[in-house]
Amino acid sequence: MPWYELLKIVHFLGLIALFGCFVIYPRAGSRVRAATTMDEVRGWLGMLELTRGMFHGGAGMLLLSGVGMAAMRWRAPIPFVAVGMITLLAMWIVFAVSGNRHLRAIRAAVGDSTGPVPSDLSRTILNPRPWATMLALNFVALGVLFEMTLKLGWAGAVALVVGSAILGAVIGGAVVRRERNSVGAASSKRP
Repeated sequence: MPWYELLKIVHFLGLIALFGCFVIYPRAGSRVRAATTMDEVRGWLGMLELTRGMFHGGAGMLLLSGVGMAAMRWRAPIPFVAVGMITLLAMWIVFAVSGNRHLRAIRAAVGDSTGPVPSDLSRTILNPRPWATMLALNFVALGVLFEMTLKLGWAGAVALVVGSAILGAVIGGAVVRRERNSVGAASSKRP
């Protein structure tokens, strides 16, 4: 049986699930940040919460299939394999700590209430750090994809992943700050 090829299929399925999360998360996140009522927040938050399973399932498939493929084909620490697996584990931890914590905080603040979004919830939602972190993870995943394709050496692999994280965090922070400023300007114009 072609075990390596079967593991590669699982690997690609994990990649699809992970990037599916990274496609949905920023789009649903921008809707949550733009929401003006609790019902809107609740609806888009539900979409965001669906991405947790995509992230965890995709990361699990990638890690397990990656370990299996590496055990079948490579015996020494190969840079693209080692950096990819370490990065995936780091991404998993960061997502669990930052992304899950932020979603739980929003969900707890939303509860069953209705009406306009209160200012304390708005501050929680518009906190740029968790959103920038998620975009950084998105860029890191792209960096690892490039690294796996190019099969860079140690320095190149690490530089690509770290550079991707920095670029993603900077862009994510800028996007959320711009949205926060436009929401603040719009709310100050209301009677």
